[in-house]
Amino acid sequence: MQIRFEHSVRISLFTLGFSSLFTQVLLLRECFTLLNGNELVIGIILANWVLLTGAGAYLGRFFGKMKVKIPFLLFLQFIFSLLPLLMILKLDLWKALSIPVGSMPGLTTIIGSTFLIQLPFCLLNGFLFIAFVHQLSELSGKNASARSYSIESVGGMVAGLVVNVLIFNAISPFACLHILLVLNLVVCILTSLSSGIRPVRFIMIPVCIVFMIVPFFTDLETQTLNNLYPGQKIISHRPTPYGNVDITMNAGQLNYYENGLLLFSSGNEIFNEEAVHFAMVQHPHADKVLLVSGGISGTVGEILKYHPVLVDYIELDPELIRTGKRYSKMLDNPVIRITEGDARRFIRTAKEKYDMALISLPEPSTLLLNRYYTLEFLKELKPVLNAGAVISIALPSTADYVSTTALKTNSILYQTLHKVFANVLILPEQKNYFLASDSPLSSEISTLTAKHGISNKFVNAFYLDENSLKDRSEYVMSQLDRNSDANTDFRPMAFFMQIRYWISMFRWNMLVYGIVILAAVLLILLSLNRISLGLFTGGFTASSVEMLILFSFQIIYGYLFLATGIVITLFMAGLAAGAWSYRKIYPVSSINNYIYIQIALALFSLGFPFIILAMNLPGIPVFFVQIVFILLTLIISFITGLMFSMASVINAKNVTTTTAFNYSADLFGSALGAIVTTIVLLPLLGLVVTCLILVAVNLFSAGFLYVRMKIA
Repeated sequence: MQIRFEHSVRISLFTLGFSSLFTQVLLLRECFTLLNGNELVIGIILANWVLLTGAGAYLGRFFGKMKVKIPFLLFLQFIFSLLPLLMILKLDLWKALSIPVGSMPGLTTIIGSTFLIQLPFCLLNGFLFIAFVHQLSELSGKNASARSYSIESVGGMVAGLVVNVLIFNAISPFACLHILLVLNLVVCILTSLSSGIRPVRFIMIPVCIVFMIVPFFTDLETQTLNNLYPGQKIISHRPTPYGNVDITMNAGQLNYYENGLLLFSSGNEIFNEEAVHFAMVQHPHADKVLLVSGGISGTVGEILKYHPVLVDYIELDPELIRTGKRYSKMLDNPVIRITEGDARRFIRTAKEKYDMALISLPEPSTLLLNRYYTLEFLKELKPVLNAGAVISIALPSTADYVSTTALKTNSILYQTLHKVFANVLILPEQKNYFLASDSPLSSEISTLTAKHGISNKFVNAFYLDENSLKDRSEYVMSQLDRNSDANTDFRPMAFFMQIRYWISMFRWNMLVYGIVILAAVLLILLSLNRISLGLFTGGFTASSVEMLILFSFQIIYGYLFLATGIVITLFMAGLAAGAWSYRKIYPVSSINNYIYIQIALALFSLGFPFIILAMNLPGIPVFFVQIVFILLTLIISFITGLMFSMASVINAKNVTTTTAFNYSADLFGSALGAIVTTIVLLPLLGLVVTCLILVAVNLFSAGFLYVRMKIA
């Protein structure tokens, strides 16, 4: 019976890792779709996740002192099975009840609410890991912390593969969670059967069977959607590999949402006319037009007034095109050529030369969107433009008031455009439209519209006052900081300014929160011993690099949804490999070898940014870039797995207590790395400086450990 129960503990550890990563990816996906797809949210979610899991692991050190261990463990395992589905339901309910449709909650609200929503699951996740380590060590008669770590990591790796297949095939999150619920309850039944405790069997098995069946008789997804869009009729809801595409109807108006963000609404003729005609009238005859996104909002109809011979329309999510075609016939014109995919990759291989490029995207509030506001993008775009071509790109309007943050964002975009094009003109109306060309540009829009013989409802002499437009344009441009930095892929200043602007709307004092975080970090550091300090540093580095890999993939490819599951899967595979093979690499566990691992992290951090920057150069084969991303993820996670296993052996006085301290130190460091890298280091300092800070942190930790070893 003891052997059977030992096997069930291993299965439970595997399932714990599987459930943890499976739930994490789905939670990130839901938060990304519900909270308007801001990468800052990913950092917050991951930081809360690992912080709470670390706290649960720290509490797990008390499990060894409990008298009734197995029944309590089975009860916690059952509760853990229910929590993933309940957590996503709580997230959706919070969004529906507290955040109006199309709006973004404040940073304090996001941090606090997601912390509370994740609290039960993550605490149990960390606690159960330590409890299973204790049970496996007790049953096998030897330290099982490294083996348990690798088993859990393998479970996470398998979960990553499974959840990526489900997401790629557009399986809804609730269907995925139903599958996970059944899996966990089956494992609960198996563990109950092997425990040898009859009362536990008689209670646990029927209860698990009931909870397996009940969710399949409820349509949770439809109920949740109705709560998320109150007062609107849901016309279409389509999960895709890139997120969710929702179309709602309200008073005859169609509203298009992508990942919870309102892209556009039907019938907004003022926006459509300004987005097209401000740029199109600048060119004597734009035969070939490049349109990046927004075509189904009505801009295509405005472009066709100029009788172009070709309109190349690029949209990343094919579901947006398919859904739009069902409710609009404007894309059926033979001159319109639709391409589904990433516009930057399309431009790199484009065979056409364009007279006009209309970038019809929201402001750079995410790294995905920031890719189209950078110096690198403009340099890629210019070779596919004819002489005298005009491009148009927009930011939120500052026609009536220019805030400090908005002024900096406008200055950054102006300077970025000016480094590539000779002339840049800002026309502030519904948005601030930035026009750029090597040919002269004019604010006399009504006059130029009349010369082209275009009939518009709003962009005409009767509605648009040219003198007023010229005055406002000159005012906005006179306020610009001409010494501002340019916006680049890996120093995304425009994105950082958008984050600052968003934070400023909610009166969020970064200094106060910074002091609180610093105080918490100091308290944690003071409680660590010399070995767990290395794990804290290693966790900080691994988490930071993981975020940098995710964001780099987003910057280069724009596929963060797909990348998140893939990167986390590879990361878990590397952890498992490092934990399994540390004895072969280091037959003798020593402080010196532990220091060498920290130095290896420093060297990896030193080379990382230069490899990533090289992958963003034109002409690098896509397959080669993907291989490099895979190798980078596996290497950093392999080193982290080695470090954890080494620490478990060096400091192994009490298996349960040591594992609890080590695991929590690793996770606390990971939490700090996720939040600091996302909010401060990458946006403000850029990729290279961020990695140099990681080098310094690891060398300091290794040096501190070396000095302590010599003193001892």
